[in-house]
Amino acid sequence: MDVIPGAGIKRVLTALALTIAIAVADWWTLSRPASAVLYVIPVLLVARGTQREAGLWMAGLASGLSLLDLFRTTGHPPMWAKMAELVPVVLALWAAAILAPPRRQEESDRPAVAPDIEEVVLRRTKDLAQANRDLETLRAEAVSLLAALVKSSDDAIIGMSLEGTVRSWNAGAERVYGYAPHEIVGLPITDLCPQDRLEEVPAMLSRIAKGEHVRNVETMQRRKRGRRFHVSLTVSPVKDADGTVVAASAIARDITQRKRIEAALRDSEARFHMMADTAPVMVWMSDPDQGCTFFNKRWLEFTGRTLEEEIGSGWFRGIHAQDQPRCRDTYQEAVRQQQPFTMEYRLRRADGAYRWIVDTGVPRFEPDGTLSGYIGSCIDLTERKEMEDELRKTLKEKESLLREVHHRVKNNLQVISSLLNLQMATIKDPQVAQLFKECQVRISSIALLHDTLHRSNDLSRINMPEYLRTLTGHVCRSYGVDPTHLILELAVEDIAFDVDTGLTCGLIVDELLSNCLKHAFPNGRSGRITVELRAEEGEWFLLRVSDDGVGLPHDGVLNNPDSLGLELVSLMADKLEGTVSLQSGMGTEWYVRFRPVRYEERM
Repeated sequence: MDVIPGAGIKRVLTALALTIAIAVADWWTLSRPASAVLYVIPVLLVARGTQREAGLWMAGLASGLSLLDLFRTTGHPPMWAKMAELVPVVLALWAAAILAPPRRQEESDRPAVAPDIEEVVLRRTKDLAQANRDLETLRAEAVSLLAALVKSSDDAIIGMSLEGTVRSWNAGAERVYGYAPHEIVGLPITDLCPQDRLEEVPAMLSRIAKGEHVRNVETMQRRKRGRRFHVSLTVSPVKDADGTVVAASAIARDITQRKRIEAALRDSEARFHMMADTAPVMVWMSDPDQGCTFFNKRWLEFTGRTLEEEIGSGWFRGIHAQDQPRCRDTYQEAVRQQQPFTMEYRLRRADGAYRWIVDTGVPRFEPDGTLSGYIGSCIDLTERKEMEDELRKTLKEKESLLREVHHRVKNNLQVISSLLNLQMATIKDPQVAQLFKECQVRISSIALLHDTLHRSNDLSRINMPEYLRTLTGHVCRSYGVDPTHLILELAVEDIAFDVDTGLTCGLIVDELLSNCLKHAFPNGRSGRITVELRAEEGEWFLLRVSDDGVGLPHDGVLNNPDSLGLELVSLMADKLEGTVSLQSGMGTEWYVRFRPVRYEERM
């Protein structure tokens, strides 16, 4: 058992003395078990000490003394009744001994807890004091910032009483109105109002006195020298700590420049509407959301609808149903790329008839480059399309007629070629027969050109690669050329000539190629012939016909008056304003430099 401290011994001895006194009194008195309940006092006295075992020991002693009453000699009340009376007393004694230690522990811990509580209180007090200092600093900074804002603001910030007397005047107010603070503070605010605006001040102050706000009121005010100008006023009530309105604060912003810009915009818009309404075309405008915001008078007269019916997407219902998807896609793609567009569609007129319209729109941009919408104009091109259809029909008829002419010319030339062929069969003289054959080849060359045009999609121009390929093949077949002995090479660029130039160039190739086949390869000699046509600088072209045959005497060929073929080459070159040159040696090379026939020469 732990040693009992001095204070604990005194408590135990006191409890023992008290217990003995209670036992003596209980023995000699008849008030049982009421006197036995008094044992709880010494038990609690010991139990509230620092030793748990002492409390339990005292509860056991008190329980024993209480149970001695069961052995007293008196017969009344019976034993079982005495037991019933003493059991609650014994339970109370032990409960006091057991339950007392928590209270004792709390009391023992109280001296240790008290310093912690004091430390927390002190710390919290310091924190609250620091928070108050921080709040005071923030309030001072806020007041300083507010004062700086008021001082540096470009707007006029004016403090005044509920009667309208000026109490404060910032630098912005001095710039706006021209008054220095000492010139205006203490004077009525009505000194800043023109004579025809004096009634506005009492109405505003009346609302302020009721706690209401007056926001963004546009009015006229007066500068120091009496000049009127536009301002936007916001007046707010100033309240004290109790919420009572004690003054008013006004913020005035000079909006003179804005009013001038608005007036200029209105004037510009009015001029635009006047010009748009008097324009001979239909004019419209749209916003970035693809909704139309304006249609001129010409458009409304054409559709027979009101502006309210057309704005937004209402105008779209007037487009022919078959054209709507195409128009929508065209417009949306233009908006996506922010590019101009042109489209044709059918628009319903006021009489219900659909008319063809060409619609041209261009984007509009804000100063920062943002798309603000489109502006466009529409022209009725129904008559033009009808004329185009008529011209297209006429042109198609003329093309058919011209194609038929080419076909018939080709057939007639083939008839002539066939007649020449029949005539050659009756000619005995070889030279005469050769002349007939050359004429037949020339006629066939012309017929081939008309046949090429007849099969071509373009009746006005001849495709030279195709034409020369067919022409040279026909000439070689006419002279019975064996392709295993003579090789023909074509180097023709993708060139298209008009009919006159193409025919003239074809005749030159026919003559020069025929000359090569007749003279360059005698006695079945093999070789190579090249036909080249290429474009040069400007509008000039070069035709070259060469072979690697026996060659020709230069002067004997060009100055031979009996050579009809070479004379035709010179004539054809003159027609093309061209020149002919010859290089001969190991073979021959003919060069014809020319340019296409000009139309004025055909007159």
